[in-house]
Amino acid sequence: MPSVPLPSAVPLYDAAAARRGDEAAVAAGDTWLELMERAAGHLARGVLGLAGRGYGLRVAVLVGKGDNGGDGWTAAPRLTAAGAQVRIVAVDGLEVETSDATTAGRTAWLRSVGRTSVGTGDLDAVLGWCDVAVDCLLGTGAHGAPRGPAAEGAAALRRAADRGTPVVACDVPSGVSADDGAAGEGAVRADLTVTFGARKRGLLLHPGAAHVGRVVVGDLGPRYDPGPTSWWALTPEGARPPELAVDADKRARGVVLAVAGAVGTSGAASLTATGALRAGAGLVTVAVPESVRAEVAARTDAGVMVRGLPASDDGEVAGAEGLPDLDGVDVVVAGPGLGHGPGAPALVAELRSRAPRLVLDADALNVHRDDPEALAEHAGELVLTPHERELARIGAGQDGPDAWASRVERVPELAARYRATVVAKGPGTIVAAPDGRVWVCPEGGPALGSGGTGDALAGIVAAAIARADDVPLATARAVWWHAAAGRRCGADRAGRATATDLLAALPSVLGDLDLRRWPT
Repeated sequence: MPSVPLPSAVPLYDAAAARRGDEAAVAAGDTWLELMERAAGHLARGVLGLAGRGYGLRVAVLVGKGDNGGDGWTAAPRLTAAGAQVRIVAVDGLEVETSDATTAGRTAWLRSVGRTSVGTGDLDAVLGWCDVAVDCLLGTGAHGAPRGPAAEGAAALRRAADRGTPVVACDVPSGVSADDGAAGEGAVRADLTVTFGARKRGLLLHPGAAHVGRVVVGDLGPRYDPGPTSWWALTPEGARPPELAVDADKRARGVVLAVAGAVGTSGAASLTATGALRAGAGLVTVAVPESVRAEVAARTDAGVMVRGLPASDDGEVAGAEGLPDLDGVDVVVAGPGLGHGPGAPALVAELRSRAPRLVLDADALNVHRDDPEALAEHAGELVLTPHERELARIGAGQDGPDAWASRVERVPELAARYRATVVAKGPGTIVAAPDGRVWVCPEGGPALGSGGTGDALAGIVAAAIARADDVPLATARAVWWHAAAGRRCGADRAGRATATDLLAALPSVLGDLDLRRWPT
């Protein structure tokens, strides 16, 4: 029997696209009630699967006045049919205007004399009684923090979760944006989110991603079609490193030049170069100020060549003089630990004009804070790897928090404006290509919150794109490898790993991906 090809990426959609999928299904012959019944079936199965039983299970379903609430009304009979005891709490009351599908679900439940509480007065009592709580308060059409009765319901669900009651969210946790992962104050935290039709990108973007728990996607049928998307999340299959030819030599694996380090930050140069080597580059040279050359050589993998550059009196690069010949170099990575002296801008400008491919990180980004539009001027393919404050410095916002909160819109805009691949580093890292493609990294964890992990990533990206046919895709793979290595090395250290730990874990991550033995 032939094997089924594994998907390389999961498409991600915003709320508007999800709505278009519903409308396409209805236009093609489905009804709104049929879609709601399918969603309700998935929701009920998610609750029963989480609990591991149906008979005797006590389930509290909190419903709002929208179709998210309609899914709850319609799921309740399916839960009772499985032997569960169900109580619905209609936080907005029963005298509210609803869609025809929601009205049908509500009417059917009430006619069956299903147990129902009206308003918010019984919230804590019902949630104290149940084994599983279901959040059907707000759906993908809601924006911002829960308000009114929905806010009271969300607060009660959070209290129940704090007591250890499992919470299942319907489509998205209430208060979490399906579009950008924003989580308003009081947003529900779920153990399981059952989403419908298509995976919403806000479920992978932080801070919302921290509210969703495990995510399952319920199929809404063959007529459901949200249309094309430019947003994706790589799967382990899509993150597999490209296969090397049997006769591949060191140059075929990629030639990387790293320009980094200064007095006091020589470790950044070492981590960048080692990252490139561990990620598979065949030849790696690191060019550092002469004042730290011996220090970097002593602490860096023996497979890395170390070159000295003219240094300023402060121990930083003096300028562009002394740069190695770039003939035969596939990619240059510059910036980690480079410093803020007057030599750095000249050096980076020279690299922008000469490098066939260029990765700019850290101080090589900071030199553009007064003229970020200069980033549009580059001879070869360009990759930028800013964290949130650097993202603001290169034109994405007033400050770091502003840039990060608006990254869904602004990072793709920067990628197009600068004709560069932009890696917006942070939880749920975004990689945006100049042609409009965007990837959200589903891997990662607190182990990445350690000094030097960004330097390591810069080197890993350089190795990944050195000989790549598709630089943005290769960059997205590199981000995935880096995040997965961080998660792996932090697993037995309570998340408290270091950049060195991450680089030690990287080869095994690549090996497991190559052999298709990545844990599901």
